[in-house]
Parts: sequence; C-alpha cells; structure tokens
Amino acid sequence: MTALETVDYVDADDRPVACGPRGGAAAQGLCYRVAATVCVGPAGRLLVYRRSAEAAVYPAHHDILVGGCPRAGESYREAAVRELHEELGVRAAPRQVLHVRCASPVGDCWLTVHLAEIPTALRVDPREIAEHFFVPPHRLLARMPSPFVPEGHRVLTRLFG
Repeated sequence: MTALETVDYVDADDRPVACGPRGGAAAQGLCYRVAATVCVGPAGRLLVYRRSAEAAVYPAHHDILVGGCPRAGESYREAAVRELHEELGVRAAPRQVLHVRCASPVGDCWLTVHLAEIPTALRVDPREIAEHFFVPPHRLLARMPSPFVPEGHRVLTRLFG
C-alpha cells in the first residue's frame, strides 16, 4: 500500500467518519484501522518474520502480525485476505479472533487480528519481509527474537500465553 491510497479514518468506536491518505488520521484526532493475521503453519507453528530494514515503522523488527491498513470501504477480513496474498503469496481463510484499540508510532488505531492456516512454502515480498521462519508458540514465548514489534508481542501473549 502506498501513501497515496485512501483509507478510512474512524472515531473512538471504530465508526468511519472520513477518508484520507494513510498516515493522516492522527492529525484530525481520529484513528485508523489495521487488519493483521497470525499465520499458523503445520503442527501449530507460528510464522515469525523480520520486517525489512526499510520499513517505515519498526524497521528490522520481528513480528507475528502480517497485515496493513484496509483501503477505504474495505472490510478488515477483505484487507487480511489481500495482505496475505500480497506479502506472503498465499490464499487463506482468516478468522477474526481479536479487535482492540491500540497506540502505534503514527497514532491510535483499531487493530483486528485474524488467525489463518497457511502452508510453509511462501512467496514473500522482499520489500516487506527480510526473513521468516516457523516456531511453536511456547518456544517463541520462551525465547523472543529481538527486537520485536510491541503489539505483536502483546497479541502473542494474549492469544498463546
């Protein structure tokens, strides 16, 4: 997604109230939306990836949340499906497991987290993902790679801790 794409700006109750460019919600005192997916591979192992060093937010950090901003008028689920295909090259059927308001480096957002089963053979977008691997949740919780995206860590603990 580029900064030129239009996203929904939402109020404190996650109701759309305006549209604008990505990154512009905070300047209007509004929130933006994020659709993310925790990917589960064979034997229940979780996909962990390291963000590219060029990422605008949390460069070179590890994470379990694959996703991004829904485009204006796009549902969280539609965005999750699109992002999985764009970033990992997979088609999956994500199911929503969490919907929370949280802070981010670019302003408050509503984060909807999904779970999806995926294969281990991925076609990752190297502009987004520098490396990836699969690990059982208990091992990940016991030994977190560093640095790790804070919200990804909170979601991991909430869902698997």
